[in-house]
Amino acid sequence: MKKGLEVNLFEKLVDDNKLHKNFISILSEEHEKEREVLNNWIKDFPDRDGKFVKEFQTTFNSSFWEIYLYALFREFNFEFDWKCSRPDFALKDNELEFIVEATIANNAQGKEEEWNKDILKVYDDYTETMNEKNIYSIIRLANSFLSKLKKYRDSYGSLAHVKGRPFVLAISPFEQPLFYHQYDRPIMALLYNYYVDEEAYFKNPKKYPDGPPGISLDSVEKENGSEIMLGMFMDERAKEVSAVIFNPLATWGKVLNLTDKKGFYSHSWITNKGLVMTQDEQELIEDGLFVFHNPFAENPLPKEVFDKDRVCQVFMDKKTLFLEQKYGSKHLSGRTSIGINIIPDNMD
Repeated sequence: MKKGLEVNLFEKLVDDNKLHKNFISILSEEHEKEREVLNNWIKDFPDRDGKFVKEFQTTFNSSFWEIYLYALFREFNFEFDWKCSRPDFALKDNELEFIVEATIANNAQGKEEEWNKDILKVYDDYTETMNEKNIYSIIRLANSFLSKLKKYRDSYGSLAHVKGRPFVLAISPFEQPLFYHQYDRPIMALLYNYYVDEEAYFKNPKKYPDGPPGISLDSVEKENGSEIMLGMFMDERAKEVSAVIFNPLATWGKVLNLTDKKGFYSHSWITNKGLVMTQDEQELIEDGLFVFHNPFAENPLPKEVFDKDRVCQVFMDKKTLFLEQKYGSKHLSGRTSIGINIIPDNMD
């Protein structure tokens, strides 16, 4: 891998009043060990346009997600090709060359930002308003997804190093406080039109002895009245996108857990009797990672690329509409069951 110039994330390049809230918070002495983890993550990262550090300090989340992805891909021993400045990552795994473009879901203008620290107030009504929050997440994720799909069609798809290779979108949610609680609910609805209604389950668990019901939303409505049709991976609408990488747990909490404080990651799932099972293990950088495959992709991403014990890959059979989640050999699925008929409860 070609080494880049030394990147100093924490030498301030702008006035204090321009610094992002998250960047300010991690400068305190108590976060020294976490900063060491982040510096290790970004080792040899090439700042190709000379703007990366400034963007990290002023906008934070998109740069943090890109740093996380870079560290993740290094952990998986992917090879990097930095000759071209866009899209974000040109990678090679064994003989397979593929492209990854990073993006995030931000809050809508005028909406509460994710760094709001009044967590207790926000959390008070969380389980009572999960659907409202998840639908908002779906809309913000859809905006990011569709924006990058357009970018591919208008620009990336014509690049020589992109043509004919799997094109993967890496999307991370930062659209609201407590975004990390969304698990796969909004992204599954966006890509496969399958939404797990946990709010209904929490309000009346006896009605759902097999756990939260899966339903079809078909579409969601934005504040301006326009509709977003769901199920982007259920037909050829997004055939250019081979897969989506997603991790709602790629947060500062992960950095904290990877210091010498030895954090633990809880694998939780609901059994067919509604029983929540939990398994605690040493935190790894890939914990929380999903790879959602597009069965209609022009250039499919081989499942072997992310076949890791702690990575959840999601596949859909385009003929039967059967949806399946698979970890590596050692781990069960998260809060949804392994092997889901994607025809939801409210569909004929």
